[in-house]
Amino acid sequence: MGLTTGIGPGAVDTYAASDVPLPIAHFSHMVVDEPHGHLFISGGAGTDGILTTDLDGGNPRMISGEPGATGLALSDDGSALYAALPDQDAIAAISTEKLTESARYGTGANTHPDSLAVAGSTLWFGYGTAGVGGIGSVDGSGTVTLRQDSGSWAAAPMLATTPTPSGVLAAAVQTGDTSAFVTYRAEGGALTRQAAKALPVPHLSDFAVTADGPHLAVPSFQDATANRYRTSDLAVDGQFATGVYGKAVAVAPDGTMAGGDRGVVTFPETGEGYYTEYSYAPELNSAAHGLAWAPDESRVYGIAVDAAGGTPTLHISRNPEIAPVTLHGSWTTPLAPGEAYSFVVSPDSSLSLSGGESMIPGTVRITRYDDTDPDGVLVPPPTATPAKGPVSFFGSYRVDGTAPLTGQLSLRVDYSGSGHYGPASRPFDIPVAKYAPTMALAAPSSAGRAAPLTVTGHLTWPHAHVTTGAVDVVKTDLAHPSGYSVGTVPVAADGSFAFHDTPQVGGANTYAFTYDGGTSYLPVTASAKVQVSRATPTLSVATDAKSYHSGATAKVTAHLGTTYNSRSVTLYVQPAGKPRTQLKSGKVDAQGNLVAYYKITRNTVFSTAFAGDYRYAPRTVTTSATLTPTVRTEMQWPLSTTRIGSTTYQVFYKSEVNMSFNLQVTPHQSGGCMSVYVEHYYSGAWHQVTSQSCVPLYSDGWYGYGRALKLFASNDHYRIRGHYTPPAKGAQTGSVWSQWTHLTVRPGSPS
Repeated sequence: MGLTTGIGPGAVDTYAASDVPLPIAHFSHMVVDEPHGHLFISGGAGTDGILTTDLDGGNPRMISGEPGATGLALSDDGSALYAALPDQDAIAAISTEKLTESARYGTGANTHPDSLAVAGSTLWFGYGTAGVGGIGSVDGSGTVTLRQDSGSWAAAPMLATTPTPSGVLAAAVQTGDTSAFVTYRAEGGALTRQAAKALPVPHLSDFAVTADGPHLAVPSFQDATANRYRTSDLAVDGQFATGVYGKAVAVAPDGTMAGGDRGVVTFPETGEGYYTEYSYAPELNSAAHGLAWAPDESRVYGIAVDAAGGTPTLHISRNPEIAPVTLHGSWTTPLAPGEAYSFVVSPDSSLSLSGGESMIPGTVRITRYDDTDPDGVLVPPPTATPAKGPVSFFGSYRVDGTAPLTGQLSLRVDYSGSGHYGPASRPFDIPVAKYAPTMALAAPSSAGRAAPLTVTGHLTWPHAHVTTGAVDVVKTDLAHPSGYSVGTVPVAADGSFAFHDTPQVGGANTYAFTYDGGTSYLPVTASAKVQVSRATPTLSVATDAKSYHSGATAKVTAHLGTTYNSRSVTLYVQPAGKPRTQLKSGKVDAQGNLVAYYKITRNTVFSTAFAGDYRYAPRTVTTSATLTPTVRTEMQWPLSTTRIGSTTYQVFYKSEVNMSFNLQVTPHQSGGCMSVYVEHYYSGAWHQVTSQSCVPLYSDGWYGYGRALKLFASNDHYRIRGHYTPPAKGAQTGSVWSQWTHLTVRPGSPS
């Protein structure tokens, strides 16, 4: 499935946010005075006044003379801003209209009032220092009363009440790994305890009372929880829609929640999911008490500070109770011109549906744009399908149509938005293209020349297709290396086709099939190769001798028998230990011969090659010629010669002690060796009497053999000869025997 997502363009303005650096060094508390168009922001110890801005964070000014102001609260009628002044042991009342102090109430020496809340028409304040604390009040006449709660507090308690006037008041202070909470009814300037309990909150920095007062929301920076604590008994009573993270929490008059960790998130009290989410810059974190709602729920104000608690920055989230909607579109791909399609759009949001809802509230309209309707035409109402996880949690909407034959297709989806879901709009460009099918071929790997053969094929489309187009066939063979058209074959409804041929040219016959695609598809090409048989030509190569002495010239003759349309051959020569090179190439003569000459310097292989033609296959044949070395022999120190019959004998006398027989081989190779054989004539025949096997030659090709003359019988007949053997590997010559040398040995010394 193709998938495209987007947030409607309207969502950008709807969920716009801004960040404003504040001209104060530190932050303590914030109050929104919507009727008078003010934000009041205190900075705590070390400051001299209270910062006021307009509702957009602009036009900042200081209400001076309020040193170290911390906790802030508005009177029920909004006419007065109360500010705790811990270092002054006082609470200031400031006119929200004139922005000047109208009264100051002393709370007693070393009381250090800090946290403020207005409940039951009375101003309540938490006071004290580490180790001791309490709750005091200021009534309408300005009378200050301490110790309104008979219990004991480990420090100045933090106070909270409902976002609209009520008689619910809650107080808390951290006590090690837990926090002590107490809830009250505030009536007639007095407090009545409802519940007291230690809750598992080890990092108490803020808490809030929900609208109308039934529950507490307690954030934590490290141990966040979604638990709701009932004010009547401080027991866990269900959960909020999401966990309450960070250092701050605030409740809108309608019950919507805001929490902050490294940003601001707004969410319903119950259900699942959230409305909006915003992240601060990486170097900033949420500030304790740093969240406040506009009374009309149109904005949430958040304060972020750096790691040292400085450089306060004001963030404003607008329309915080409207969750953005994302539109996901899907359609069947690929989509060819004229093809039917189904387009499905599925809304998505960070806020889950309410109980009993099966579709996102609101309406969905889909407009189609194509070449026929470039300005768009509203398609019939889409078919709605209720939510079904995990595919769709908000329902889906489907429209069916047919892709245009030309041009592109676009669908714009407009979601109206409803309730807490914002509107969204998104165009979806649906690709319409001529898609290429795949083509598979089946052909024999080989065939006989002039025999019929068949190549079959099959086209497969990536989706249901319209039968269209034809297959053209181009054939390439030895006679037509550039190819030529051999016709067109029809395509059956199932995509199959077949081509029949009777090839007249042997060798590789390649059949290229091209499907032209018709009106709806891209062309696709595939090819099949068939090796068509060819006759084997008569071909030979011969030399005028099988063995040559060094420097002799060999006559090499190639002979070609009957062929069809080529009479050319090539002669090659490859001397032992060297690469093959071309000796001669050309057409044979009328007798089918091509002759060349080559001077032999070592063993040589001659070959001839016929490249083949339309009906006769290529062929190569070889022959070898051997280089026979020359062996030179000499007897050392014979004293005379004599003839016995027709044979000349070398004459030695035993007084000479030794006989020496020398042989020299030309040419020779390192690794070649010489064997020497001595034969004795007796009983009417020659008999081998001694031998020396395969002894290496000297570097100049000589080898000397010696034998003591006393070992020869006097006046008998002997003969001697040598045999040269080239190296077993890489021989460049053949082997060779020397001639026989005859000798006889006489006793004594010559007279």
